[in-house]
Amino acid sequence: MKIEFSKEQYETLLRLAYLGNWMANAYDEDPENNQFTELVSYICGFAKDLGLGDMVEHDTEAAMSFPSADLQEDEQLNEFIERYDDSVFLDKLIFNLAGKDMLEKYGEKKITAMTDEQFFKEEGTFIQKYQKEFAKNGIKNLMVKMEKPAAKKPAKKKI
Repeated sequence: MKIEFSKEQYETLLRLAYLGNWMANAYDEDPENNQFTELVSYICGFAKDLGLGDMVEHDTEAAMSFPSADLQEDEQLNEFIERYDDSVFLDKLIFNLAGKDMLEKYGEKKITAMTDEQFFKEEGTFIQKYQKEFAKNGIKNLMVKMEKPAAKKPAKKKI
């Protein structure tokens, strides 16, 4: 198979490959040894041929190519990542808070007995409550209640 790209399309592909690899490997303990990193290396290997060598670096010892520091520090790409992170954070927070409220209100037994329709209807009311709150105020009203550890009783003296 042969695919042809214009210089602009290839640059977009490099940027997309960087973003996809970042998402797949940002929290991976061994990001160098997987199919995503290998494909990004392969894609980056053609950059010099299209006059985009400044967007990639090459490690001859490892025989791998990867996005350059310039590409990794690209303001627009970092804005995409930040927007994604913010959105995922709020979505996860909303669903976790709604789940906590469901458990508090109904308990595990009642939730297990609900039909899917009942569950999603009830959960939806909690989700909407949090969506409205975060849309209006962001996280400024969010508080975490920290329980203080129980005070240690002084040891009894032996007489």
